[in-house]
Amino acid sequence: MDQKRIDLVLQYILVVAGRQSGWDRELGMIHLIKYAYLADLVHAETNSGETYTGLPWRFHHLGPWSVEIFHRIEPALLAIGATKKLIENPSDKKDFARWSIDNGGLFDKIGNKLDLSVMGAIQRYVRRFGNDTSALLDYVYKTRPMVTAAPEELLDFSVPAHESCETATDKPSPTAREIKKRKAQLKALKERINARLDRELAGGRTQPAPPRYDEVFFQGLEWLNSLEGEPIQKGDLTAEISEDMWKSKARFDPDVSG
Repeated sequence: MDQKRIDLVLQYILVVAGRQSGWDRELGMIHLIKYAYLADLVHAETNSGETYTGLPWRFHHLGPWSVEIFHRIEPALLAIGATKKLIENPSDKKDFARWSIDNGGLFDKIGNKLDLSVMGAIQRYVRRFGNDTSALLDYVYKTRPMVTAAPEELLDFSVPAHESCETATDKPSPTAREIKKRKAQLKALKERINARLDRELAGGRTQPAPPRYDEVFFQGLEWLNSLEGEPIQKGDLTAEISEDMWKSKARFDPDVSG
């Protein structure tokens, strides 16, 4: 596990969100963790299953989770001057945090420290989902590591043999000149990606506005819950689900589940 990389990923996610338009550019804990997971997934796909952060991702409560990254959110974001806003849910009096930052100078400063695949993945997914929790979770739940794991198992980021192109042993070690050339190409590519993002922002690409967490919002939640009818009576109940279900092809094989 690389704490420096974890912090950079979290910081870059929020900085990229701060450059978007069409929504309030605030992210919560769920968004930050899921975007970090997707960045690790993209990195693993081209690095023989090796994630960028080295985090031990686990199938927990129907989603990828890591206690380690959860504990890094606050210190990592406060370190770059991010704003933390606490919102109280009047139904249970519990607070949940929303993070935001408006510091364009950090975009290149942090992005240039990241692997290109990680930087690109964060930009792509944050622009695509913003803080649309439902759409983001729906996408994440259907990724390969999730649909091939059972609850509380560690997620496997390895690439199936039939999808792997060439192994690391097939690749000759690069020369010093090749390494220097690749670094220059990488820098130029990052600059092109950032320029494209600037053009998209200037074009006014928008995303649906998020809900306002006010009294009307929570009244609406109560009304939606009331449509379910009479609440289930409390008591000791047991639901039994076959353990075979989690490894069933119906979860990940398109020929079966499609």
